[in-house]
Amino acid sequence: MLTLPIALAFLAFAVDTPAVRLELAEVKQRLAAAAGGAPPELSGADLSGLDLSGVNFRGANLTGARLPGTRLVGANLFSSDLTDAVLTGADLSRANLDGTVLRRAKLQRANLQGASLFATIIEQADLSEANLGGTRIIGYLRSADLSGASLRNSNAGADPGNQSMGVMRATFVGADLHGADLRGANLYKADFSHADLTGANLQGANLENAELVQTNLSRADVTGARLAKANLDGAIFTGAIGVANLKGLDGARNRDKAIFDAK
Repeated sequence: MLTLPIALAFLAFAVDTPAVRLELAEVKQRLAAAAGGAPPELSGADLSGLDLSGVNFRGANLTGARLPGTRLVGANLFSSDLTDAVLTGADLSRANLDGTVLRRAKLQRANLQGASLFATIIEQADLSEANLGGTRIIGYLRSADLSGASLRNSNAGADPGNQSMGVMRATFVGADLHGADLRGANLYKADFSHADLTGANLQGANLENAELVQTNLSRADVTGARLAKANLDGAIFTGAIGVANLKGLDGARNRDKAIFDAK
């Protein structure tokens, strides 16, 4: 039976065990070996700094993998599992992340410009200061950190072609988007309930039919944003810029329950 000091030392060793470092050739070998069989196994692998642009990771297990600074431009990560993966500063521009799991993934300052995030799970992920400009987003971003992130001209509007399966939309419930750039974004039917959008830039954003239940928009710039049929129950607009230039405000639901600056 292990004594307490020995057990603690063993535990510390297990926790500090480094990830297995793989080079490009080894990654491609593992992917090729898994073709037509079980999902490629890359959990816990260290792929940091590699150029994996255009590589097909379809269905791969990348849980806990290390990919900081890795180039994944145009990579196919369809239905891959990146739970708890580290992708800080990674370049995922134009990558296919449809059906991918990014739960609790670290994507600070990552570049996802032009990527596809359809039916993607990004719950509790850290996307602070990430670039999602022009990105297609129909995903689950509950409690995600998007503070200071750019979603400028992103397309997070509900998919009208899949409404028979229920509303397929971007869900930002409880997410942190303070200081985020959402200028010109399509946020039609997106759910921002209980989200923090303080100081965010929403100039010209389409928020028609969106859920803004108890959403904090204090000091946000909402100039020219479209709110027709949006649910404003408990939404906070104190100190917001451009309220007089909101479009469709009179047609918003529960407008009387929203909080504006006293006139």
